[in-house]
Amino acid sequence: MLPLYRTLNYFKSYMGVFSMSKRVMKLSVENRVNIVEQYVRNEIGISRAAQNAGVSQETIRSWIRLYENGGPSALLPVKKNSHYSKELKLAAVTDYLNGLGSMIEIGKKYGLRSKTQLQNWLKVYNTHKDFKSTSGGSTMSKGRMTTIDER
Repeated sequence: MLPLYRTLNYFKSYMGVFSMSKRVMKLSVENRVNIVEQYVRNEIGISRAAQNAGVSQETIRSWIRLYENGGPSALLPVKKNSHYSKELKLAAVTDYLNGLGSMIEIGKKYGLRSKTQLQNWLKVYNTHKDFKSTSGGSTMSKGRMTTIDER
């Protein structure tokens, strides 16, 4: 059996950089803003913008929504996840279920970055689970001290 370091080196050489820690942006923020602004000024359409950027049309649509909601700064990479209260989650879900708008419109109203967040909250609501206000995570407790004989 190969040692672990040789296995990882194999993946690095054949699969590119092998990392699960962070996502890498294909395009810089300036390029994203430039493409979205060209679309907003009606210089190019969504299909041409997608071709120029090398991404799907749905990605361009999501960039446009982010740009319309928060301006150019909304296209910056997110450093950490947003936290939402139980009340906001419940209000967004009830607005959607009462037909007060589409997922995208309700997401815009409550400041969500994508409709996926609302979809996930709907799944939780429809399975009768309780919304959780997200915490900062749990810390691991210390293990007990052991003697040399126990080891």
